[in-house]
Amino acid sequence: MNGRIMELVGHVHLTWRRRVARDLAPFGIAPKQIYVLRKLAASSLTPSELAELLFADRPTVSSMLRTLERARWVSRRRDPEDGKRVIVELTAAGRAKLAAVPEALWRTGKTSFDPEAGLTRPERVELVRLLEKLDAHVGRATDEEAAR
Repeated sequence: MNGRIMELVGHVHLTWRRRVARDLAPFGIAPKQIYVLRKLAASSLTPSELAELLFADRPTVSSMLRTLERARWVSRRRDPEDGKRVIVELTAAGRAKLAAVPEALWRTGKTSFDPEAGLTRPERVELVRLLEKLDAHVGRATDEEAAR
């Protein structure tokens, strides 16, 4: 296979992530941190659930949670029903941080630059269709490998 397609997808993804990180930097928060705060604003989660959301391992999530705790944006407590389980919750300071970041940056993912502006409506529709097809193909291959 010619790696050009995946190279382009990877390049666009990394460039976009850098732009989002740069736009969030003045607010003192990273993209993954604001993602976690958004999820916790909706409901409390366990570290394992956060690891699944972030496609990360538990030690990485634990390290991120310690950083968020030092900033006083989240708190951890024992689950009253299962003493071994830990529940992560958003604090008032975390809600304030979420409110301090312009909603357009975290709610829609739009930054100072709109990457879709370079595409016509039909091109956007076709690109979404093709990327969904590619995503499904990669997902099936991953599932098949896991089943072996």
